[in-house]
Amino acid sequence: RRFEVIYAIMDIGSNTVRLSVYKERNGEAVSLFSEKDQVSLKSYVKDGKLTNKGIKRLYNTLKKFKALVDNFEDIDGVYPFATATVRDVANRKEVLDLMKEDLDLDIEILSGEEEAKLAFVGASVSTEVKEGVLCDIGGGSTEVVIIGQGKVIKSNSLSIGSLSAFNDYVDGLFVDKDSKKLIENKVIQLFGDSSIYEEDFKILSAVGGSARAALNFYKDYYKLEDDTRSMDVKEFDTMVKDLIKKSDKKKMRLILDVKPDRIHTLLPGMIILNEISKFFNIETINVSQTGVREGYVYSKLLGRK
Repeated sequence: RRFEVIYAIMDIGSNTVRLSVYKERNGEAVSLFSEKDQVSLKSYVKDGKLTNKGIKRLYNTLKKFKALVDNFEDIDGVYPFATATVRDVANRKEVLDLMKEDLDLDIEILSGEEEAKLAFVGASVSTEVKEGVLCDIGGGSTEVVIIGQGKVIKSNSLSIGSLSAFNDYVDGLFVDKDSKKLIENKVIQLFGDSSIYEEDFKILSAVGGSARAALNFYKDYYKLEDDTRSMDVKEFDTMVKDLIKKSDKKKMRLILDVKPDRIHTLLPGMIILNEISKFFNIETINVSQTGVREGYVYSKLLGRK
């Protein structure tokens, strides 16, 4: 008889779709394995709807992940959830119905507020997050969370992410000075429209694929140890400015060396992260290795608040 419970989480983001499988052991979630597909759903939104091509891409990825999960008899539950892109499209019901009917997947839609709270719970698993600000830069939205005494004080979902910034503001493959300014202005405008006001925090906790990719690039750029988990904001700002100045060919070589699957979204994600850091006068960015998926397991399945 097995005493450990195994959960499969499917995280349907605007840029990537991820399958993560966890085993519960003594109230802790232990990661067994994970897979990801770069589906770029946000790029398939036309007139507010997910196109047939986008639906097909999502369907094929979920079908593949479902087949993988079905190979394991020990998996006790499959929990698919979707964030910004699926949440916002006008034909959401059609997309969800298809996945339910054909693949028997009941996709849960997370609100921006829920996503922000789960990012906080998930980040707390691997990083001490007691005070300050946390952000999760996704493909289609960015969650910003103000934390006090280890609790969420305020959260906001900004309608910009690494992929939507690329789609909306970048003409070629890479960000130049003009598109950098457009992305920065959009972030400033969204902060102005949100209920979050400027405060000084020394530390920003960053979760999600964009933050991890930025950290990997930062480590490579400054030739740092592999176990580095934080970035100095002044150094980060210098690196972003230097990268924007380089020719497209040089940018391509540098990004291909470190994060080829984010060739077009790495720089937009970095600019958003940099702008958030400036807004709160951050000195250090701590990058969490855990995030929304772990938050989902701990909060929704293991009952941790």
